[in-house]
Amino acid sequence: MCDIKWRFPGNGYTADSGLDTADMETFKKDAISSLARELCQNSIDARRKNAIGPVKIVFNSFKINANLIPGKDQLISQIEACQRTWKTHKKISKQLEEMHNQITMDEIVCLRISDFNTTGLIGVSGEDKTPWHYLVHGSGISDKGDTSGGSKGIGKFATFVTSHFNTVFYSTRTIKNEYGYEGICKLCSAEQPNTNEKTQGIGYFGITHQNKPIIEDFNLDPTFVRNSNEYGSDIFILGFKNPTGWRRDIISKILDSFMSAIVFDSLEVEIDGIIINKKTLKDVVYNDELINKNIKKSAISQYLLLTDKEHRYEDVITIEGYGTAKLYLIEFTEDKEELATNNCVMIRYPYMKIKDLPRISTLPCSAMCIIENNDLNKTLRNVENPQHTNWEFNRIEDESEKQEVKAIYNELIENIKRIITDHLASSDNTETDIEGAGDYFESTENETVGNSFKRQKIKDKAEIKKKIRPKKSNVNASVEDVEGDGISLDIGTDDPKEEILTPNEFNAGGGGTIIPGSKLNSGTPNDDGHVLVKPAELRGMSYRFFCISKKDRKYVISFISDFTEEDVSLELYALDESGNKYPVKIEKCLLEKEELIIKNETEIKFSIKKGQRIKLEMITDQRELFSGEVKVYAFR
Repeated sequence: MCDIKWRFPGNGYTADSGLDTADMETFKKDAISSLARELCQNSIDARRKNAIGPVKIVFNSFKINANLIPGKDQLISQIEACQRTWKTHKKISKQLEEMHNQITMDEIVCLRISDFNTTGLIGVSGEDKTPWHYLVHGSGISDKGDTSGGSKGIGKFATFVTSHFNTVFYSTRTIKNEYGYEGICKLCSAEQPNTNEKTQGIGYFGITHQNKPIIEDFNLDPTFVRNSNEYGSDIFILGFKNPTGWRRDIISKILDSFMSAIVFDSLEVEIDGIIINKKTLKDVVYNDELINKNIKKSAISQYLLLTDKEHRYEDVITIEGYGTAKLYLIEFTEDKEELATNNCVMIRYPYMKIKDLPRISTLPCSAMCIIENNDLNKTLRNVENPQHTNWEFNRIEDESEKQEVKAIYNELIENIKRIITDHLASSDNTETDIEGAGDYFESTENETVGNSFKRQKIKDKAEIKKKIRPKKSNVNASVEDVEGDGISLDIGTDDPKEEILTPNEFNAGGGGTIIPGSKLNSGTPNDDGHVLVKPAELRGMSYRFFCISKKDRKYVISFISDFTEEDVSLELYALDESGNKYPVKIEKCLLEKEELIIKNETEIKFSIKKGQRIKLEMITDQRELFSGEVKVYAFR
């Protein structure tokens, strides 16, 4: 076929293109990681329905003699034409010089990425509106289904940014017994001989002026042969930029983004002989030489969430009309708290991580939400950014539709935080409770989560409001979240050995023992013989006090009762920086969704049982965060 060559079409006297186009810039920030994520995602999306075993993806680096590059001389000539056209542009000129230096070297480093158990790139025989056509001749176009990991049609540019001269070859063998290959080079516009017209900047190594694929097998890697019954695709990145640690970067990104796919046996990856699958996963995750330090905690946490069924909480979240999502949660004990991410990994089918939901707690825990193959998955997929690393609702033009999708997402997040809150608040894990430490929560505008934690750890994680408090008093302080979207708290100590200041006429005591004071006796008879019932403070209990909405002045007090009493009264005091305290007015208070009686706007009336967990949700008169003191009295 004598017409096989590189062709750089003219731009029809329209716009000139530079090297740093938007589609390329999208993936330049972290090129190797983007490469790993985008290609794994594309291969998972192309899984063959009747395939036995997981999709397998191989990353293999190799070197070839530069003369083996198809159409090498034509590429060099085109780069030189670009140099002449852009010689006065300092940045582009420098980039083109580096390209020229790389392609004229005697030996060229290449990277082959091959997938197996996939359909291959249907349409390589030359059909339009097919996966092959959209890959080679499309931009921002995709025909992937609703549950596919990618759908924006620009992920392919992750390959070009890892090539020293922006050159990639695609080859495929499909389930329709098609096969073929084509090369693409992304340069900048260049002047053409004998005309004033410039090129578009992109070139194709193919057949005829229509730039059709070459219907032949193709391979540059001397260590590789694809058999005729091994359906899948091969990508060859020429002039591969192989920075130090690139293998570790690819492994780290795959673990961080596709851990669930590997555990569910949907994906197997090989990087220069290092195999990552369901069987080898644990050894890779715990190998410091194979993964980057900055993702180690996330990788181990994800692995435990997916495999440690004995110690994880499992819940199903249902979004009515849209489908379900699974929620996994692990609370770490004191000896393992360094593994806690305090994030919730958000994953959607087909088992690709989209983002982390940060700061679900300041306590040692990790969580994972997996959105199933359903309408919820489809809805959120439509608002993902091109990198598939976030959901961006401003992508929806219709305002009513935008608000509906945001409401669906908020409902999912609120459910996640509510469930985590409930689990951690009712946890019996005492290994993290130490003397002198309270229970710490971090909240958002909608929900709050928490559990017990070391005082020193909290000081490292949360910005505590500076305050002066009364000596040896039990004080709680609410603190605003560092992102400004929620509230966390600093809870005070409840040391039974220390004297806690109490108002005059109230009993003093500790450890849950009621000690009559000089002005108060339990059940004192009056002149007519009737017994006067007076309040006695219930001591020794630890209270969790936190804000769930500063805007709405909503706070929560939570504790486990050490007593059984039919009639108790709870009071909340705000403390100023001098230690003076003032009663907090309570406008409304709920216990298990039941509204309680509030006496004199400050005393909440209810009953308690020993061992019962009490969670009071209240609206206060406090418009600013405050240091608080909680007191509970029984009437005897």
